[in-house]
Amino acid sequence: MASVILVIVLALSATGGGTAYAAQDSLPGDALYPVKLATEQVIMILPGDDVAKAERALSFAERRMGEIEALVEEGRSQDLALAVEKYGYALNMALARMERARNRGLDTGNVTARVAEATARHLLILDGVWDKALDQAKATIAHAREVSERGRQNALVALARNDTVRAAEMNLAAMFGRLNRVKVQAGFGAMETVEDALQQFEDMARFGQELSQIAEETGLNITEVAELVTEATSIHLQVLAELYEEVPEQAKEAVQRAMEQSFRGYEMIIGVLRGSDVGEPEIPVIPEKTRQRMEDILGWPDAPKAGIPTGGGSGQPCPRCRR
Repeated sequence: MASVILVIVLALSATGGGTAYAAQDSLPGDALYPVKLATEQVIMILPGDDVAKAERALSFAERRMGEIEALVEEGRSQDLALAVEKYGYALNMALARMERARNRGLDTGNVTARVAEATARHLLILDGVWDKALDQAKATIAHAREVSERGRQNALVALARNDTVRAAEMNLAAMFGRLNRVKVQAGFGAMETVEDALQQFEDMARFGQELSQIAEETGLNITEVAELVTEATSIHLQVLAELYEEVPEQAKEAVQRAMEQSFRGYEMIIGVLRGSDVGEPEIPVIPEKTRQRMEDILGWPDAPKAGIPTGGGSGQPCPRCRR
């Protein structure tokens, strides 16, 4: 490997770096694209600790996302698979370096947050790419989305072990992004996309329960996490209830599933809060009107028996959430 890199460095030096410079705008399928990748390999072996190398790898993943966008714009569906493959490689490299840095006792808080933020942004980019892509490219884009979501979740799990509040906030923000997509696509009548985005929302809500388990294990800021989840769940349920009235019959079941999964996440974090050693915590509640509408849609006439409190008639979310 060292000899290969030496050859690359010598080749780049021999051309005065002109070829490497010209290759930076190349795309998968272009003649100079291998030079672009080889240059990145050289950059990865430059001095720096694992945190620095995780950040470099993340920057390469960002490049691959830009390439995916450009290929779709140019209608080059045949080259998308290579871009997605290299995106996954760069993102997994960032995650591996991040984990290695953590095992070596380095501070990885910033880089894990950056990976989580970047992958959440990538999901939004892929939404736009999906909407523009030809039908034959959609399976490849769906795979890119799966890769990005796995990376996002891995980064948030790592982040949650030191900062449960920030991890919860970032996951809830991604969930809001899914709901916004649902609302927009419902307005266009794109029911297949609506159901797909609702499934993503449901998966993110389920992942939020994993973050709640980490909060329970670490005992970090459980009250704050519970307040965040309560506020977010209240808003999610309101939006989903409105959608339920607007979407055709074929999509109503998907809305119900998303609504139930969102509420289960609230139930779980409240259970964690009650079982914590906080003392006698004030339990944040979902507004009565919102909860009643959810129960009507889901057909839960006996839901209050679950022992999860409601918000009475005030309709006010938790104190922290109002700030």
